[in-house]
Amino acid sequence: MFSLMANCCNWLKRWREPARKVTLVMVGLDNAGKTATVRGIQGDNPQDVAPTVGFSKVDLKQGKFEVTIFDLGGGKRIRGIWKNYYSESHGVVFVVDSSDVQRIQETRETMAEVLQHPRIAGKPVLVLANKQDQEGALAEADIIENLSLEKLVNENKCLCQIEPCSAVLGYGKKVDKSIKKGLNWLLSNIAKDYEAITERVQKDTAEQQAQEEQDKKERAERVRRIREERERQEREEAEREGRQIQEEEPDDDNMPSPFQPIGNVVSENEDKEKERKRQKEPQEGRTNSSKADADQEEEEYEEDNDEEPDDTRQTPENASSGTTGEQSKKKTRKLHLKRKHRVDPLRTEDAPAESPTPPPPPVGWATPKASRLPKLEPLGDSKHSASGV
Repeated sequence: MFSLMANCCNWLKRWREPARKVTLVMVGLDNAGKTATVRGIQGDNPQDVAPTVGFSKVDLKQGKFEVTIFDLGGGKRIRGIWKNYYSESHGVVFVVDSSDVQRIQETRETMAEVLQHPRIAGKPVLVLANKQDQEGALAEADIIENLSLEKLVNENKCLCQIEPCSAVLGYGKKVDKSIKKGLNWLLSNIAKDYEAITERVQKDTAEQQAQEEQDKKERAERVRRIREERERQEREEAEREGRQIQEEEPDDDNMPSPFQPIGNVVSENEDKEKERKRQKEPQEGRTNSSKADADQEEEEYEEDNDEEPDDTRQTPENASSGTTGEQSKKKTRKLHLKRKHRVDPLRTEDAPAESPTPPPPPVGWATPKASRLPKLEPLGDSKHSASGV
């Protein structure tokens, strides 16, 4: 009776407990099946999965746990970012490609680097021996031996569980039972020491943030030193060449922010455009007035040239001078037309009347003239005339 009451109290206590937030990191070599495993746990089809570039974050509910899984890419160039996620992780899921025997040595070295990291050592580790459905896949004992798993776990004091599985055989409720079993084992071991692991996670996260801030300051200091060294070299070079350098250091306090609301930017552009148009108007007025004055002067000059006396007698000399004067007038008029860029329309009434007769046809097209033949007499009359004679 008392044991039944105690069990009921424990069950009610667990039922009223808030969901625990757990963060897991899933690592392993590229093409090991990490993303397919995550999708199978999440309930999505694990077939036709693209390689992960960087990382992907998955949130799911597993019993009394709100689990966040960071699926980290396994390429050689991406493995350097794994350490940035170790501080906030409560446990590790390491996925191994059991069918890739040629890379088993690389897998062992990568696993050793992960377990020996100070922010991972002592945390529970689940090893999933994936792709057991493929031919030639290593068995559980062979994987333990090839990875030296017992030695690594004992040296780093990590709880470890290995589960042979195949991520592509099912998903959702039909996910591989080994994957489900391994995940439950990992969460249960985290729950046993949840407070201590959470405290360690908070401490590691704070240390990592402080380290990142320190690295940021050191980077800024290095950049400042490099800039000062470059400016010093430029100053020395300018002193040797005898020229001056205008040093303009931007004031960070008075520097405007590059990120402004789009409304402010639009209004500023409109004001600038209005100011530009306002400055253009007086300039255009001055240019138009100068053009009008030039046209008026040209017209006056033409009138003076047109009003010449015609009382002189026409002599050969005068005729020649008159022709030269007309040519000069034509030239000036042509130049004037070119300069003013204005052509008057042709008046139809001043044009000569068209001749009604058509022009003669070209040579060779005319019909030949008919030559008149001499009058011929009939043959009979000539004969009678001859006999009469």
